[in-house]
Amino acid sequence: MNNASSSMYPLLSAGASTSLAICFVLIATFSILFNAVLITVILSEKKLHTMTSIYIINLAIGDLLTAIAVVPFDADYMLKQNFPYDKIPCGIKEILFMVSLPSSIINLLLLTCERFVSVYFPFEETRYFSKRIVFLSISLSWIYSMNVGFYPIYKDGISAIKIKDKRCYMEFSPAFAYYHIIVNFTIPVLIIAGLNIFLFTVAHKHQKQILKMVINNSQKCSFHGNVKAAKTILMLFGNFFVCWIIYILIATSHLSCHQDNCLPKELPWVSNVINYLSIVLNPFIYGLLNTCIRKAILKNIHKVLNLFCKSQQIKCIKETDLHLIAPS
Repeated sequence: MNNASSSMYPLLSAGASTSLAICFVLIATFSILFNAVLITVILSEKKLHTMTSIYIINLAIGDLLTAIAVVPFDADYMLKQNFPYDKIPCGIKEILFMVSLPSSIINLLLLTCERFVSVYFPFEETRYFSKRIVFLSISLSWIYSMNVGFYPIYKDGISAIKIKDKRCYMEFSPAFAYYHIIVNFTIPVLIIAGLNIFLFTVAHKHQKQILKMVINNSQKCSFHGNVKAAKTILMLFGNFFVCWIIYILIATSHLSCHQDNCLPKELPWVSNVINYLSIVLNPFIYGLLNTCIRKAILKNIHKVLNLFCKSQQIKCIKETDLHLIAPS
């Protein structure tokens, strides 16, 4: 799908190339920063060591790989208007881009299933989502995603990686492109949407009844927490869908066009920018909406500010004041 043919990404004007390069650099920078902070905070706080957090870390690792090994090549191409490297860097970039779609959507599907079970079967959650099952599901998702990324090479060997007309792309059949779009995007999106519709419709109808059955406040808080976490996962899914759907539609239009330059030449690159925005917004959405993570981030900011203030011998802001800046 990405660069399935070189004609999908024609050369651009100097102004457009510079603007897009700046966008790619900013996306890579903020994605690395936000995802690194999110992973560090989750790992450093014991109370955040949940099954949901394992999936979130997995999603952040996938986003980091894209930010480090894919986006910079696009920024470099925009500045130089050519791909000056050999087939190995080209292959790494193209394979990781191919991997990013199935790895993200499968992870979001697993997150949705985990939230569904936690809301509807809270006493069965440890049975269906034990540490062993969570790590096994993550491992299988990466094995599948890597096989999707390597499939064109399995089929055609290294010749599937092309550097033609100063452009790097991976060549594969339209049939594989449609498989990628249908199996790795459309079907999981429909499943996730269906689960969320069912989850929130039934939860809303039975919320009062469920709360009456719950005896103590801790169980009530647990129910509210599970529903709130499910809403956060839904927002992550919404972000993924919006950022990817534009790219998918443009790629599909290009596949069905059978002509060069059927679309405005800037459009495929702009769709890449929108697509890459998901790797910046994912950690921002989850970190902002999760109260525990937000408080942990503020606590760490307070520690850093304290160290800086002591070194500069100036009065520091109190940690309680930081929480007033970003209330729960």
